[in-house]
Order: sequence, then structure tokens, then C-alpha cells
Amino acid sequence: MANDDPPDFEASCVLMRDLGFVIQDAQSPPRAFGSWFICAVAQGKSLRVVWDGRDNALIIQEPSLRDPGDWSDRWIACLGYKHKPGELKNGLLSVLKK
Repeated sequence: MANDDPPDFEASCVLMRDLGFVIQDAQSPPRAFGSWFICAVAQGKSLRVVWDGRDNALIIQEPSLRDPGDWSDRWIACLGYKHKPGELKNGLLSVLKK
């Protein structure tokens, strides 16, 4: 299911900073189906927000406990995702509470 309204990379960076995240790496490479990622730390927790433009999925990941350097999905919004910053904010806050 294609979507003409993907989450905005810059707005997502701003939202994360506003929530107290320190961004360590953020990339939106050209020619990657519109995909991007943001790696950040807040409250001692590392996480990564990924927009998978090919699959139209917004994913919040934490470092894998099994494999350093790998990531585990903790929150996924796809298909029904409305591309609203409030949904990403709620997802980020829910991951921080765990």
C-alpha cells in the first residue's frame, strides 16, 4: 500500500530533540525509497527510529540483547499509520517507559 505522505525526516528529528533525545546519527540517503533513520539516546536508552519507505513502516528499535550492532523492533506503525507526529511521540514515550 503506497502512501503519498511519509513521515518527515526533519520534523521527526525536531520532535525527538524536543522530547530530550540526543541524536547521535541521522541519515536520509537519496535513492533509498525515501527511507531514513535516526539513532538517539534518552534517559540512558539507545534507540533508532526507522522509516522504511519500501514497506511504508515506521519502526522504533532498541539494540538487540543477543547481537551487539543489531536492532530489535519495539514499536511498529504500518498500513494504518496516519503519519502524524503525535503517533511517533506516543511510540517514543511508550518505548522509554519500558
